[in-house]
Amino acid sequence: MAWSHVSTYHALGKGTMLFMQALLTMESKEIEKAAEALRQAVDVCQRKRKKHTVSKMIRRPDYNLYSEEEVHAELCYAECLLLTAILTFVEDQSLVNFVRGSLRIRTCYHSYKECMHILETRKWGNELRKKHFESGVRMGVGAFNLMISQLPTKVLKLLEFIGFSGNRQLGLKELDDGYAIKESLRSPLCALILVTFHTLVTYIFGCGDGDIDASEKIVKDMLVRYPEAALFIFLSGRIKQLKGQVDEAIETFKRSIEVQEEWKQFHYLCYWELLWCHCFKCDWKEAAKCSDILRLECKWSPAIYTYVHASVLYMMMEEGHPELKDTITDLMGKVPSLKQKLAGKSIPLEKYVVRKANKYNSQGGRLIVPALELVYIWNSFPMIAKNRELTQNILCRVNNVYSSLEDAKDVENTPLDDYCLILLIRGVCYTSLGRNMQAEDCFREIISCEKRVKEDIYIIPFAMTELALIKLQQANGLEAKELLEPARHNYRGYPLETILHFRVHSILHQLRAKGHVIPTPSPKSTPLHSPDPSPNRSGEIPEFPYLKESPTLPPKRNLLHPPADLGSCVSLP
Repeated sequence: MAWSHVSTYHALGKGTMLFMQALLTMESKEIEKAAEALRQAVDVCQRKRKKHTVSKMIRRPDYNLYSEEEVHAELCYAECLLLTAILTFVEDQSLVNFVRGSLRIRTCYHSYKECMHILETRKWGNELRKKHFESGVRMGVGAFNLMISQLPTKVLKLLEFIGFSGNRQLGLKELDDGYAIKESLRSPLCALILVTFHTLVTYIFGCGDGDIDASEKIVKDMLVRYPEAALFIFLSGRIKQLKGQVDEAIETFKRSIEVQEEWKQFHYLCYWELLWCHCFKCDWKEAAKCSDILRLECKWSPAIYTYVHASVLYMMMEEGHPELKDTITDLMGKVPSLKQKLAGKSIPLEKYVVRKANKYNSQGGRLIVPALELVYIWNSFPMIAKNRELTQNILCRVNNVYSSLEDAKDVENTPLDDYCLILLIRGVCYTSLGRNMQAEDCFREIISCEKRVKEDIYIIPFAMTELALIKLQQANGLEAKELLEPARHNYRGYPLETILHFRVHSILHQLRAKGHVIPTPSPKSTPLHSPDPSPNRSGEIPEFPYLKESPTLPPKRNLLHPPADLGSCVSLP
């Protein structure tokens, strides 16, 4: 961007685009480019911010003396710090970097706190510029609370030690209110964060408790405003996928690929979801086409993509294509050598696929439904459950394998890893069909076989977690808690441990909502919350001043320039 070295909004825009590209690719080169762009953006914002004096340490300044450019520079500065902190955690998950990222979050918090006071006390001469500012504050406060609230307990304890906690409901409310200011600059970003959280984050790092109906309304609205927006078309496909409308999801993901060619990395995200849609249908041939594209073109994790492709081919081989055996063996043999460190840290899923590839080789070229195991690990059964036909189709295949393994449990000292794995997938199929008694039997049998599971240790705590989910549905919070405690504390060092901890954290959040465990901190105890409520609303989440005017659609603008109503906030040469 031509003015990114002098304009706060151009600098922030450049940093944000490179930040998103870095997250999509996870390549060290892209992460470094994003980090440098954000550092430059922070420098630009620093130059435009109000110069602080010693008196500010004693009393709060009069924000009416700030220029439009200075208040927006404060907001852009806070956003840059938030993105930089997230990138710090992505770049390297060492303790030193964790401390560095935490300190940046702390600075970010203080900057957003300053923005809140500006919003509350400043007399705004232009209502639309106030809306631009308010939507930015709401977006930052919402994203901050949402990010902190989703972290596993052991990470939260470290953050709480330095004075942070997050409130999920407050975060969602602030983002929703920021999105509602539809003529504002950051309304689409609030929408993007909200829908991504509900449709992706809650499934990948939780138990799928996002608000799909609200997400669908937001995406429909955004596609009316921006009909060719690839990101929102993708999210529309994701919503169809979550609702079990797999064929419609496939067509929507394909359209998301077709509408833009500039951002190739985004295509790989679409192919990843297409891959799983075809796996849900047990259409291994189409799934293999997607996994092969990812294996050959996407650099994010060659080990994972190679193992996924081999697993899909394995399912094809099992269903009448023995000629694929040599190809599968060749691919599995390559997986360990493709393992890499991402941003200075080994990827847990890479450790998992390397172990499975080694197991394939040590067992003479044999695994148990490897692609369906991946479907489970990716937490896809909650969406498959929305389509009874798909679930029954998978259960039929699982039962065929179960019959061939059932006798193994009667042979003394025989490892039962494969038997317990097929029981786990069988159990989640029964849960998806509402046959909870049969599902419970599967999970309890896995737990009883604990000592005979030698390699795939993850199966035991995941079975406990699945059983806890059933107990949660049955309003038996006490038994759910009793299952979750050993699941997260008694098993250490297996590659999927982080995924389990995120899921346990999600279930505990649901238990808190039902009053079974200690409640989460109230909005007043979270570091970023809206101004204090009035006395007659002391129990509610406090609000920023809410603007109820009817939203109007902004006119098309030159993409190189900020909105005209922000003109006085941006200095251009």
